[in-house]
Amino acid sequence: MTDPTCAGLFPEPDGTSDRPLVWDDRSGVWRTADDIRGLSLRLAQRIERPGKQLVFLLATNAPETLVGLLAAAAAGHAVALIDPTLSPDRLDDLVRDYRPELVIGTGAGALCQPGNWNVAPSDGVFPEIAARIGATGPSDIHPDLGLLLLTSGTTGSSKFVRLSWAAVTANARQIAASLAITRESVAIAHLPFHYSYGLSVITSHLAMGARIAFIDDALTSPSFWDKVADCGGSHFPGVPFHYRVLTRLGLDRAPSSVTCFTQAGGHLETLTQTTMIAVCEKRGARFYVMYGQTEASPRMSCVPSDRLLEKLGSVGLAMPEGRLSIIDGEGRPLPAGETGGVVYEGPNVMMGYATCRTDLSLGDTTGGRIETGDLGRLDAEGFLFLSGRAARFAKIAGLRLSLDDMERQLAGLGTVACLDLGERIAVVFEGDVPEGAKEQARTLALACKIPAATFQLRALPEIPRKTSGKMDYARAKEALNV
Repeated sequence: MTDPTCAGLFPEPDGTSDRPLVWDDRSGVWRTADDIRGLSLRLAQRIERPGKQLVFLLATNAPETLVGLLAAAAAGHAVALIDPTLSPDRLDDLVRDYRPELVIGTGAGALCQPGNWNVAPSDGVFPEIAARIGATGPSDIHPDLGLLLLTSGTTGSSKFVRLSWAAVTANARQIAASLAITRESVAIAHLPFHYSYGLSVITSHLAMGARIAFIDDALTSPSFWDKVADCGGSHFPGVPFHYRVLTRLGLDRAPSSVTCFTQAGGHLETLTQTTMIAVCEKRGARFYVMYGQTEASPRMSCVPSDRLLEKLGSVGLAMPEGRLSIIDGEGRPLPAGETGGVVYEGPNVMMGYATCRTDLSLGDTTGGRIETGDLGRLDAEGFLFLSGRAARFAKIAGLRLSLDDMERQLAGLGTVACLDLGERIAVVFEGDVPEGAKEQARTLALACKIPAATFQLRALPEIPRKTSGKMDYARAKEALNV
């Protein structure tokens, strides 16, 4: 039986449900809550099966992806949000490793091998649906599993974060409370739907009965702010790149309807933060800096906008019902002011990871607690200040990228070390920069969906090593004077 609340993602309204809910930038038309719920439940009935199945949803920034997500949740299935612009080989690997029973979205048929799937083309109302033939046996998916999100934007990874719908909806409510989202708010849904930050913008507004405007333009597109004005967008979410662009070009084109700016997806330098604070104060808007990881559905902390200048450099207080703590290398708690590993606990924490289909049968392996891999300290009031990463990841344009994976991809060129420089990555070769390095770095950037200029190709006569023989990345940075 289909769930009319779509696993809690789409609460039934307290009052009227014929108010505008979702705006499509292709048509400029608003769809009502009744329309979206009706479409979602009709699609849910089409894909309902006796047992829980895995749905690959090819996610685009459009209302049909929202309908697909709500339908799969209403039908009781687990959903993996898939970036349809991934390379064909990577998409094929994901289908092979996870064996979804259903694939929904434009290109579903092309992704599935002929003869093994029944493909229903889009009829103008519902998206294209591919159903695996004979997939009707008992479910091997844990009953609590709701959502799968890829952990990394880097090359070749097929590791998913396993999330329950309870965690996703808990974080939606946490975010809504932290950002003072109301029924009158209008989300500017321009971040990728399959990206945890982009998804959280949608779920947090949906939880409050607020409106969502899907805009598939880049921030630098001449039509972007015109579309925001057309829909009356009020909440602009951005990653550090977006705010560097905004502070450079100015916010003059942003319509007065935009009263809330939020930033996540990596460190934003304090100069840009202070500029945004001043601009927002002048236009009567609020600016929030947030911190999170996909493993936390994804938001873990937020700086209240009225304390941002006072707590400059902080990523905020823990989400409501969440808790931040700092531990030393032995796992012992550290007092305020001391730097160590950042730990988050809360109802929005993941069930665990998956690297293959069999992992989907696993239950909760985290107990609502994650060690983030970041280093930081808490002040006396509980505000978190980050100081670096314990793990080997870089965060570029909101994507978490494995530096170790990058080194493996480039190892064919010779001995290489990849170093996180903030919004840049130094690719350091031992000896000289080899021939073909620039082209291979460009190919890697394309696979990671980051600008090619992110990579800075450098060389050292010898890459420093520890006594264990492992690369000493801290000394390598010192040798480069970065």
